[in-house]
Amino acid sequence: MVCLFKLAKAFLLDSVRDFNGIFWPFVFPLFLFFVLTSVFWSGGSTESVSFKVGVVFEERLVGFAEFLNQVLKAVQPEPFQLSEYDTLEKALEDLKKKKLDVVLKVPSGFSGRLTWVVLTKQDRNLPELEVHCLKAHQESEMAAQLLQTIFEQANLEFFKRANVVRSYVEVQIQEKPVSNVEESDFHYPTYLFPAVILMSWLAICLFNLPLNILYNREVGINKRFFTCGVKPFEYFTSLLLSMGFIMMISCVLIYVFGMMVYRVQPSCLSLEFILKLLFTMVVFFGLGMMITALFKKSSSALVVSQIMNQILMFLGGFYFPLLNFGLPKPLEWICLALPTTYLVEDLRKSLGQNVYSFSSLQTFLVPSVWFVLSLVLFVVNFKRVMGHE
Repeated sequence: MVCLFKLAKAFLLDSVRDFNGIFWPFVFPLFLFFVLTSVFWSGGSTESVSFKVGVVFEERLVGFAEFLNQVLKAVQPEPFQLSEYDTLEKALEDLKKKKLDVVLKVPSGFSGRLTWVVLTKQDRNLPELEVHCLKAHQESEMAAQLLQTIFEQANLEFFKRANVVRSYVEVQIQEKPVSNVEESDFHYPTYLFPAVILMSWLAICLFNLPLNILYNREVGINKRFFTCGVKPFEYFTSLLLSMGFIMMISCVLIYVFGMMVYRVQPSCLSLEFILKLLFTMVVFFGLGMMITALFKKSSSALVVSQIMNQILMFLGGFYFPLLNFGLPKPLEWICLALPTTYLVEDLRKSLGQNVYSFSSLQTFLVPSVWFVLSLVLFVVNFKRVMGHE
């Protein structure tokens, strides 16, 4: 066991002794994270703020209640974009889907109650407006508060013109929080976070692992180890340990960068997410082992690794949800056959950033099939791969 870790340490030091060994697994993922986030994410800031409001009129406004229509016209197109709905249920459904930021309901009897208050100057049976917003959703709650403030100011002006001097009569606004369907807002850095980790790991498993084994076999380094008493299994296990350690360092750096700079959601620290990362690591090791088993020369393996790396990254939807873009059927089938499509989506699901509706069985089964096939290929050809025939 001591020999195993000493050999793993030697492999690790050999891997990071030059510029490429440091730049590609440790620096490049952070650089890519920064570039993609800078290009495709605005940081949540915009020049003007506009909230989407669904308005439900349960009656046609008449008489004194016409002032409400004037207020609604005055707040368009900024800060509110209004859409009228026939029923409250439909408006609330769109609110839960985040197609709306807030819902305003004008209940039946509003015009009559407002007329009664103005004419009698009494403060009972007050007219009410209902504002529905999403619970624990900053934009929705902000829109509700802003809408309430606007109506309070309009309320003051209206009753001032109506010569109501004796007392101020308030239009009541009831905020009724609605639990939203989705657990979190779309946050591009969080969406990108698993992809950056997987990109780094994929490169290590497709390049470092097979090329190390094949090159060492070609130049006879493997045989030197074996003549010194190192068994093929110990040699391979030590190499896996060194690669795993490099992957963990890369992952930690991406974690620190993502959480400190871009405030990636803390759910990335959950046990569920970490277990899924470990499963991904195992599957990626399998892909590297498959390349090692299929090719005899390191030059051939390098070409295939380059092609596989691009296909698994881009068609796997690391950076964009390609399956939502209406791809040609053959390309769509390729995307659905790749393990990376399911691995990155499953990780995003744990962060509340998933864009597909894969079942839990799909996200586990497809990568597992790839791993089992890779493992069988490698085990069958183990002696030849290690150069210990």
